[in-house]
Amino acid sequence: MSLIVKHDPNQYSLCPEGLHKAQITTIEPLNEVETPFGVKNQISIIVETEITDEEGKPYTLATRFNRSLHEKASLRQTLERLNGRRFTPEQLHEGIDLEAFLGRHCNILVVHNPTEDRVYANIDVFMPYNEASSQVAKNAKNSSGEMMRLNNRPDSIESEEYSELMNSQ
Repeated sequence: MSLIVKHDPNQYSLCPEGLHKAQITTIEPLNEVETPFGVKNQISIIVETEITDEEGKPYTLATRFNRSLHEKASLRQTLERLNGRRFTPEQLHEGIDLEAFLGRHCNILVVHNPTEDRVYANIDVFMPYNEASSQVAKNAKNSSGEMMRLNNRPDSIESEEYSELMNSQ
């Protein structure tokens, strides 16, 4: 008699969409991975979120990058965004130590991507974490709700008048 275990992808709770504080817990070399664009040398960055699921466990998300520091490579753009500045030519020449990013707190934007089989929670973008960015997110939730369309403001001008004013300069 055989014992069969099946994986049910729907048994795991999905990290909610939105901006979340997270911590980089693992940076793992995947080496050569078959992609739609051929075999690529890739790495995986794994994070745990500050928010937790129903069992009190942090959500764990991973994203893959081609192992490239070309100026248009998503890995380089992500690392520079996390650093808050671009790498210098000297840093790029010496190489970037990915382990320096382990344990780093960041903000991640999580989006849901549906497929035929299920919905995936993916990291859309990494952003540096600081208390100010956290405060902005909290303040957005506690907004006064007092909003006014621009053309309803007492000091607004008509669009034709605005165009004439801007084009005459």
